[in-house]
Amino acid sequence: MATQTTTLQRGNLLTSNIPILPPPVAAPLARPYKDFLTPALHRRFTHATFLTFGLCWLEATLMSSSPSWLWFWFPIGITGLRTLMLFLPCLMVFILRVMNMHVGKRTTTSGFETFALKVMNWRTWATVGWYSISAWVFGEVYIWSRNEKANLGWIDPGRAYERPRANENPVFLRSLFFVLAIVQACWHLFKDGDRLPIEEKDQAVQQQEQSSRTPESLRQLSAQAGSIARKVVPFTLCGTVFSLPVYFLCLRKPAWNYMAYPLARTLVRQLPANAGPSGILNPMTLAWQALTSLAMLLILWEVSNAIFTICVSELPLKKGEPLTSEIKDAAGTILSRSRDPNGSLIRGFKAKKENPKSFAFWELYLICTRFDIRRRTIFTEVDRKPESTWAAVSSLCLAEITAITMRIKTSQEPTDYQKKTAETALQRQQQEHLIAQQREQAFGLPKIATRKVQNDGDVFAKRRQSDMAHTVGNMAKSIGQSPGAANPVTPRARRAIAWTEQHTGGRERWSIEGLGKEANSYAITFLKSAAGDFFRQTFARRVCAVIFGVPHSNKINIIHASKSLTRLAVCSLKEDDFGQAAKDIPTIIRTYTATITEIKSFLNGLPPHWTDVYFNNTDRDVPEVLEVVGILRQGLEEVVLAFGEYASALGLSAKEMREAKEAVGRVEMRREREV
Repeated sequence: MATQTTTLQRGNLLTSNIPILPPPVAAPLARPYKDFLTPALHRRFTHATFLTFGLCWLEATLMSSSPSWLWFWFPIGITGLRTLMLFLPCLMVFILRVMNMHVGKRTTTSGFETFALKVMNWRTWATVGWYSISAWVFGEVYIWSRNEKANLGWIDPGRAYERPRANENPVFLRSLFFVLAIVQACWHLFKDGDRLPIEEKDQAVQQQEQSSRTPESLRQLSAQAGSIARKVVPFTLCGTVFSLPVYFLCLRKPAWNYMAYPLARTLVRQLPANAGPSGILNPMTLAWQALTSLAMLLILWEVSNAIFTICVSELPLKKGEPLTSEIKDAAGTILSRSRDPNGSLIRGFKAKKENPKSFAFWELYLICTRFDIRRRTIFTEVDRKPESTWAAVSSLCLAEITAITMRIKTSQEPTDYQKKTAETALQRQQQEHLIAQQREQAFGLPKIATRKVQNDGDVFAKRRQSDMAHTVGNMAKSIGQSPGAANPVTPRARRAIAWTEQHTGGRERWSIEGLGKEANSYAITFLKSAAGDFFRQTFARRVCAVIFGVPHSNKINIIHASKSLTRLAVCSLKEDDFGQAAKDIPTIIRTYTATITEIKSFLNGLPPHWTDVYFNNTDRDVPEVLEVVGILRQGLEEVVLAFGEYASALGLSAKEMREAKEAVGRVEMRREREV
């Protein structure tokens, strides 16, 4: 008994010393990629704001009419207040750019399609509205900054012996700003000014830019000064000249009746009732004011757009490191914390919005080409759920490439209208076949005995009436067709019919086929004119819409994904200690080969649209598509050279390797064309 008690005590003692482990805690979810991208964009927005303030201060100084040399430029005072007011138009441009910001180019098939999409989009009207408000604010600041000699007040007091009257000069100047805002908004939409041209830059160029003492933003802005000047000068001259007829024909009466005169009458009650426009005062002075003010407003708009594009489209880096990396200073202080950098990057690949997804793939390309330590972590993180980091990155990069094949197959499928037409034709054929079968089965004639007996009246009454009508018809027909009968058409009518047929192309021209040919000839003539360019669906635009997607091109993501995946696959030979990339190499080779082959077949087999009147076989070489194909070929070549000797061990057949080598062929992707 004592022995049993001792054993139980020892068992309890051993059990009490076993540590109790806490329940497993799920790994924290990685931060979204936008948590890294949004602060970076805020910093770039602030940088753009400081650069724009310098331009606003310069224009505020030029607008100053102070006789004092100090207050003419000193920022603390009226010039500083004017600078803040002039920044408001630039801020409205920034708001507009943030609202409509996108990365890829427009991929519409024609100018008419672009116009239709823009007209139906509320962002288009918001663009016009923001530019109009921006022009109005600038106009008020400019007019309020002028002295009395500028004659821009609402009331013209006139000479001592004259009655005061409403002044038309400020009405003309404000109308001019409004017209310029409409033109600028249309030009902005036409040139797709909201696009961010994020394109990878050569590493040597990047190092040269970083070693330069001049900040990159100022250097790029100075490089664009010539293009800004080439737009501002003609827009200013043409805007001043062409706004005169627009003002006097369309805007003068509404602006005077609903804006200028009611306001002037509120200020001065002595004005005569229902007075018409007073006329322009000092036309030469007003012309100079129009030229200078339009130039200053256009410079504000153009420089603001250029600064925003330069600052926002910078590399996705922070302190020289990728955005999602944990960044520390020289003392070891954490400047940017990131518990799961690769997890945040993967969430960026899966983003539904275009901008975070594009920046995430851009950052992946920089990691794969410039940051070796961060690149190795993609192979070492094998415990990620539900799949490893390499599996997630490779599958998402391959998805961007395989999407090209999916879009090509979708474009080749019949449309809903074609499906309905084919179904209707099939049903009609089935009905006709069924009716024919029923007729073949119904043989012989119906017996008279099966018919019901009619009434007791004369059975032959209807027969007699029909026989009489038939006889009369035959007699009339014989009179008209007999050789000696007189032609019922008079000679004058016959001559008129003959003249009409001779001068209008005959009866064939007015038939359905003739009218169709006539309409086609007119349509072709119109499409060959300058106005027809708006409606032509060129081969290049149709191909880019299919391969790169709509409404904006996905080209830059495809390039970054393919280059990153190629670099990772090649580096896996030395950096993948777990060998997890080897099983995906056959999929990469097959995907690259199938995509190149599919694009080649699509370019060679796509028929031109009937509106593409200037099409020839050389148009099948679309430069943007050939660039993507070249990158895919280069990546396929690197992977095949790196893993060619292991092809059989990886599961690649000799046929697949031969097809891959044929896709890598140095011959340009061009058909043999007849000269």
